[in-house]
Amino acid sequence: MSARLPENPAPLTQALDACRHRDPEGFHRLRQAVAPAMLATALHFVQDVRQSEDVVHDTLLLAWLNAGRFAADDLPPGSWLFTILGSRLHSQLEALAGRPPSAPRAVPTGLQGQALWTLAHGLEPRPPSASLGDRLTESLLARLAAPQLPRTPTGELVHPPLYDARLRRKMLTSRLAYQAKEGFKRRLGRPLEEWAFRRWLAQRSVGQWLEAQGLPRRSVEAALGDRLDLEVNPGRLVRCMSYPDAFPDRTERRKASNLFLWSGDWDLPHHSLADSSRTRFIQDLWTHRLEPSRSETFRRLEQQREQGRPLRSHHKGMLLDSRERILEYLRLYLLYMENMACFGFDKHEGKDRLGVTIDRHGRIIKTNKGLHRLAMAQVLGLSEITVRVRSVHRQWWQRHAGDAKGRDALERVAQALPECVPA
Repeated sequence: MSARLPENPAPLTQALDACRHRDPEGFHRLRQAVAPAMLATALHFVQDVRQSEDVVHDTLLLAWLNAGRFAADDLPPGSWLFTILGSRLHSQLEALAGRPPSAPRAVPTGLQGQALWTLAHGLEPRPPSASLGDRLTESLLARLAAPQLPRTPTGELVHPPLYDARLRRKMLTSRLAYQAKEGFKRRLGRPLEEWAFRRWLAQRSVGQWLEAQGLPRRSVEAALGDRLDLEVNPGRLVRCMSYPDAFPDRTERRKASNLFLWSGDWDLPHHSLADSSRTRFIQDLWTHRLEPSRSETFRRLEQQREQGRPLRSHHKGMLLDSRERILEYLRLYLLYMENMACFGFDKHEGKDRLGVTIDRHGRIIKTNKGLHRLAMAQVLGLSEITVRVRSVHRQWWQRHAGDAKGRDALERVAQALPECVPA
């Protein structure tokens, strides 16, 4: 590997552009160009070879995964790469000091990209070990192999180290069933919904009946688009809903997931996000990020494995039947968190938007979509995330729609949404 950082930004820009197009040669050139300087920089702060190599591994992998975000007109490539390093170092140093994440999250000036890039030029480069090189190669190959494997029922890529061929049949069967169901909706269900919704917008026959039923959620989303998105402080989002408690009747529960207007007392039961299993999982994992094997989550998953019932999910395409797979599963979540810590909350990541509902008083309550990502944002101390309104209480709708009907009612409600605040 070359010893010194390139003075000309062109090689790094070209390597990042190759990474953007998922060319492994670009990743190799990136490793050669910056890994020795990054390792020297990490050692300057952490002073432990293994931990410093963990930092560099994650930094380069995050650069590969996010190369599409890089814009040479906004930031020199060296500063961009060392900004990722600074964010990852900040997490490491907080963990070593035993400090909880600062809220709002802020990387200290001395760890920001340009400062680290300047510092690295004055340090003696440190050649990465063979084990770090092997880890980087394995991580890259895993990402490149994912498109060749069966997808989850809803079409997401699996993480190859967690995939097992024994899941293949059930994954393919579930994928076909999901595609058949979605195909039926696309060819018959959605056209009927859209036909009725257009009549409601124009205040024609069928419209009044459709509003009484609750209005089709997907049609409202198609009509309002990003106007259903709200920017909120994740730390203030403390209430969530339980579908079984909100809709004890299973038929009503299934129906509600397709409607935008919810009637009744579904918003009265109170559930705290702090008590949710997702929040406990993310908090436990982040607390033990230096040694995931010491987490309660690892202990529980390892116990399940030893008892002959390892965590198995064809919906996620994973089988945690070894210690190595359990640790890889936990490290994958930690990488998600490092990605969010560095680049912020991306509303387009994940298979679903981070869904919320509006109660009768205009307060925001979390639904069951995106609970892991919300927990990550809360634990990391992010100052802002984007949530998508999936439904509203009928009383709130009526209060803001007033005597308006159809398109006018929808417009009034859309204008009122930004006034909603977390419960």
